[in-house]
Amino acid sequence: MAGGLAGARLLHVVDNWPLYAPHPETIAAFWDGGTAVTGAFAGSSLAGLLAGRALRLPLGFMFDISVIGIALGLAIGRLGDIINGEHHAIACDGLPWCVRYTHPATLGQGEPVHPVAAYDVLWDLIILGVTFAYWRRVRGRSPEGRVYWLHGALYGGGRALTQTLRLDPAVLGVQTAQLIGATELVLGLVMLVVLTRAGRKVA
Repeated sequence: MAGGLAGARLLHVVDNWPLYAPHPETIAAFWDGGTAVTGAFAGSSLAGLLAGRALRLPLGFMFDISVIGIALGLAIGRLGDIINGEHHAIACDGLPWCVRYTHPATLGQGEPVHPVAAYDVLWDLIILGVTFAYWRRVRGRSPEGRVYWLHGALYGGGRALTQTLRLDPAVLGVQTAQLIGATELVLGLVMLVVLTRAGRKVA
């Protein structure tokens, strides 16, 4: 949890550095809002790696079972984003599920837009189902860690796709979350192939 929180805050600060550069004392003030969930995945993974090594835990098994719960946690967290009207999106025309926020104090947009947070909820639930089914299929078989990398590939690919609907800051036409998502997708697929081939050799 600590690693996830630190990673999420760090990526948010990097993404919004012009806001924090004049006031560096606010960088650690996560209680005032401002986190990036794509950073949480990296931060929690690093913290889990360090803790697992220190406690001599089976890392592959630990990472496999943890990402299943993380998928559910991400879906629940996105419900809060829907309520708050966070994550501004591009205009949505002609679709029956376009949303707009009408409360005068809302953070949400007043014009019809894509409900990107709702898209994320649905995708996280799909990831939950897929990773759980895959875990049941491969659990106990060497090598472990494949469920973790499958989660990374699915989440990264989905995030890179839905990020095209968001109005987040971009550098050279690419948003930070898009770049991280694409990296997770490629790395996850590569590691799945590597681990699957290693498992076949052991068998």
